[in-house]
Amino acid sequence: MDVGSWIQPPAAGSDAARPADPAQALDELATLVTDHLSSKELLVVWFAPYVLTMLHAELVRHELVPLTERLPAGVAPLCDPLVLDRHVDRYRPGTRSLRAVAEWYGVPLARPGDPGADAEAALLVAQAVAACHPPLAKLSRPALHTEQILWYAEQTSRHPDAPAWPFAAVEPLPWEPPAD
Repeated sequence: MDVGSWIQPPAAGSDAARPADPAQALDELATLVTDHLSSKELLVVWFAPYVLTMLHAELVRHELVPLTERLPAGVAPLCDPLVLDRHVDRYRPGTRSLRAVAEWYGVPLARPGDPGADAEAALLVAQAVAACHPPLAKLSRPALHTEQILWYAEQTSRHPDAPAWPFAAVEPLPWEPPAD
């Protein structure tokens, strides 16, 4: 499957196949994520606990196999540039939105909110943080993932509503018909 088809809409008049069914699109996305993580390559995700919690919830809602069952060794290795930035520069004032952090590191973000542009900016921010902080760049993928678990726990210790790392597993509530 061409990942680029998810990043940019097909050109006008093109016959590019796009999943019409949300469940099919979710399953294809989960397969791409699973294949990527199975290769032991870092999956770079801005605010990974939120994004992966939403993905997990949607997979469960559509009765698809969640990432936890697709990846018995765990949803790893991940790289969350937000966690990295908060770790290396915890006292910097201002917001930590992708737009603000990208601007701080000089990373272009031409179309904030566009999935492709956001994904590219997250990858470039992760690279910029590592370039500015060489000890991070020296960590192996498993070590980086493990350190982020600790850093994220420290960063969210005063926020009981923060999603778990790497995501908060959710279970659907049983449907109950409305009372008459």
